[in-house]
Formats: sequence, structure tokens, C-alpha cells
Amino acid sequence: MTGFSKLLAYMLAAGGPHEQLARVRWPLHVALREMSERAGRRGELRILDFLIAFRASPDVGVLAIGADAALDELVQAGVLRPQGQMRGAVLVVDENAVIALRRELMMLPAERVRLLQRAGERWAALASTAAKNRSTATRSSVSTVTSSTPKRAKCSLAGIA
Repeated sequence: MTGFSKLLAYMLAAGGPHEQLARVRWPLHVALREMSERAGRRGELRILDFLIAFRASPDVGVLAIGADAALDELVQAGVLRPQGQMRGAVLVVDENAVIALRRELMMLPAERVRLLQRAGERWAALASTAAKNRSTATRSSVSTVTSSTPKRAKCSLAGIA
């Protein structure tokens, strides 16, 4: 694993999502941006192995450059397993792979683990929000708009305008 994929693996092991939508990547990018900003405010950027570069993106807002490739590398390494198809496709954490990563976390400095844990938990919360938003379909305005006039309400039900 490269440095970036190792960072993501540690985030998963330290409280990251157990399952996330395969095609929805914004939760990861938001968590990385917040982690970088938090570390920068506290003067802790040195505890990350490298600086994360960001740029604007129409898909995720602010994109952490290389994060998507690192996540794909975790799939190739077996840390994440793809399940499902199309809209229902998810990436699931392989618990056996995470055990070794958690052991490695115990050997890292406490302030780095704290930063990774906060970022992982934030990633999990955002991934949960994304999954919830995906599962609640928007309702058509036609089905919820009714007239307060009884005659109009009957006409709209019969298909007469």
C-alpha cells in the first residue's frame, strides 16, 4: 500500500465506516479536508506522513488529490470488498484485514491515532448520511399537492384539470 492508501486504511481501522456506497466519494473527501484543516490549526501537520493536496471539484466539492486512487488500491489489497451492483453497490470493510491495521495503530504516536480516529469517525458519520440520503427517494410534487377546494380535489383525482 502507498502512503495515502495506508492513511485511509488507518482511518478505516480507527473508526471509519464499515460500509459505504461505492460510487459516493464525497464523505471521504470531506473527512480528509477536515482532518487536514484540524491538523493545520493545531500545528500537527507534521504527524501525517505527507501533506494532502486539495482542489475544487464539481463532483465532491473539494477533492483530496489521490484519495480515489488510494481507495481503489484498498479494494485491490482486500481491505475493502465490493458488494452489490449498480446503485446498490457498496464497499465493505474486511474485518480480518482491519485486525492487523488496528495492531499497527497501537504502535503509532497517540496524537496521530487521535487525529486518524477523529477523521475515521467523521468519515463514518458522513458515509451514513450519504447512505440515508440515497435510501430516501424524493417524492413527486404531484402526489403531495392537493387542493383545499373539494371539487378541485375530486377533479385532480379523476385526472381532470
